[in-house]
Amino acid sequence: MGAKEQIIARLREVKDENGAHVFDIMNLSKLALYLAKKIFASLGEMFTQAQETQNWLNESARRISSSMTRAALADTIKMAADARKSSARLRTAVKQAKAAGETLDCDEVLELWPDLGPGAMRRKRLDTLADKPMTPVAWTTPLGMTVLQPYRKMVTRRVATNLQNINVHDVNMPAQINSQKQKTAFPPNFVHSLDASHMVLSAIECKVAGLVFASVHDSYWTHACDVDKMNSILREQFVKMHKQPIMANVKAEFEQRYSDHMVPIVVWDYVNSFSFEKNGELKGSQRRLSKSGHEKQAEQIEADLARKHIESCDETEGVLGGTDDLVQMQIEVNDQKLAESMEVVDLTSIELIDPAQDLFGAARQADLIAYTQSVNGNRIKDERRALMKTYRERVSQLRKYMTQMAKKTAPSEEDKIKLCAAEQAAVDSKQVTQGTLVKYIENLKAERDTLIDGLDAKYPVKFDRSLAISISQRDDKEQLEQLETLIKQGKLAGRLVKGHKFTELTFDDLPAQGDFDINQVLRSPYFFS
Repeated sequence: MGAKEQIIARLREVKDENGAHVFDIMNLSKLALYLAKKIFASLGEMFTQAQETQNWLNESARRISSSMTRAALADTIKMAADARKSSARLRTAVKQAKAAGETLDCDEVLELWPDLGPGAMRRKRLDTLADKPMTPVAWTTPLGMTVLQPYRKMVTRRVATNLQNINVHDVNMPAQINSQKQKTAFPPNFVHSLDASHMVLSAIECKVAGLVFASVHDSYWTHACDVDKMNSILREQFVKMHKQPIMANVKAEFEQRYSDHMVPIVVWDYVNSFSFEKNGELKGSQRRLSKSGHEKQAEQIEADLARKHIESCDETEGVLGGTDDLVQMQIEVNDQKLAESMEVVDLTSIELIDPAQDLFGAARQADLIAYTQSVNGNRIKDERRALMKTYRERVSQLRKYMTQMAKKTAPSEEDKIKLCAAEQAAVDSKQVTQGTLVKYIENLKAERDTLIDGLDAKYPVKFDRSLAISISQRDDKEQLEQLETLIKQGKLAGRLVKGHKFTELTFDDLPAQGDFDINQVLRSPYFFS
C-alpha cells in the first residue's frame, strides 16, 4: 500500500500545458495499483536473488504466524473435547428432566457444565482465541537484540449505554495475530533491523575513534573535518556485518525457536470406492460429495482447528480450491472405460508401491485394491446368500419329510431330488427319525457356517497395510496437479478429497546468494557518500 500511495502522489503532479491534471482523480487508485504491480514485477526480474530472499521471508513469516505449539494444540483439542462431552451430558440431563416433567436448577447445570459459571463470557472469548493463530514473528539482530512484531487484530467489546451501544477497544483481552500484516511487514522490518544494527555498530566505532556522531535512520552526520573518516567507518562496519551468514543465522534461529510448533496445511487425499448395478456389473467410481474420513473425535477437532487457522490467516492456497469445508474435485470421466481397465488382484501377496517413488503406480494400485475389495465383497454376499438359501431349503425339506413319515406318507421322487445323496439314502432307509432330526439340522448349520467362514479366505477383502495417499497442497503442488491430470484423463478411478491437518513447522531452503562481492563497498563511490 505504501508504493500505491507514493504513485498516487506522483500521478497528481502530472499536468498538461494548461496546468490541468492529466489523470482523473477518481481513477488514481486503480491506476496506481496497476502501476505498483508492474513496478514490483519489474523489480523482481531485475533483482532475482533479492526477490527470492523476500519471498522466503514472506513465506517463513506466514508459516510462523499461523502456527501454534504442540502443547497448545493438545490443550485446545482436549478443551474442545471436554466441552463437547459437557454439552452432551447437559443435553441428556435436560431431555431426561423434561421427560420427567422437571427442570434443572442452576447448581445442577453448573455441575454438568462448569464453564457456564462466573466469567463465562471471558472464558468464551479466550476459547475463541484458541481457534486463532497467536504466534508472532521474532528474530535476533546482529547486535544480539530480539525483535518481535506486534501486529495483532483489534479486539472490541460492545458497551451498552442509555443512549447507544459503543464498541471500544478492549486492551485487557488477548488479541489474535494479524497474519497478513506479520507476513508483509517482516521483510522490510528485517531490513530495518539490519540498518539499525549497522547504525549502532558505526556509532560505537565512531566513539572509539573520537568522532562526534549523529544519525536519523540511514542519514549520518559528523563535523565536516571528520566526514572522510566517518565514511570509512561506515563502510567497514557495513562490510563486517554483512560478511556474517545473516540469512543462515535467521533460518537456524527459526528452526530452534519454533521447533515445537505445528502449522496447519491443506491436504488432498486420494480415495476411491466402487458400486455395482443390480445385475452385478461395475457401476463405476462414486463421485458424490463425501464427508471427512476422520472417525476419532480428536482428529475431527484437529482438522476443524487447522481449517479455522487457515481461514483466519486469509490463506487461499489456490491450487484446487479455496479454504471452504471439505470438498471434492468434480471430474467427468468415462466410467465404462475405467470399468474395463479394472482387474482383481491378489491381496495376500501384493507389494505396495511408494507414492513418493511412483505416484501414478501407487494411485493405480489403490484403484485395483479398492476394486478387488468391492468385487470380493459382492462375491461373498452372493455366495453367502446362496448358501443360506440352499441350507434353509434342505432343513425345511427335512422337516417336511418328517411330517410325511409321521403320516405314513412316502416322500415323492421330486422332493428327494432336493436332498443330497446321503440324505436321500437316510430317508429311503428310514434312518431319519424325530430323534435324529435336531442333530441333522445342527450338523447342516455347522456345515453351512464352515463354508461361509471359508469365504473370507476364498475372497479376501481385508487389507491391513496402509494405502494412504495424502498430498500437501503447500509442499507438493506439482504432484497434486499431476494426479488431477491423470484423473481427468480417465487413467485413475479415484477422486481427490480436501482436508486439513497440522504438521511440523519447517522452513524452505534458503535461495542462492548473488555473486556480488561485499568488499566492493569499501571502494565504491556510491555507498555512504
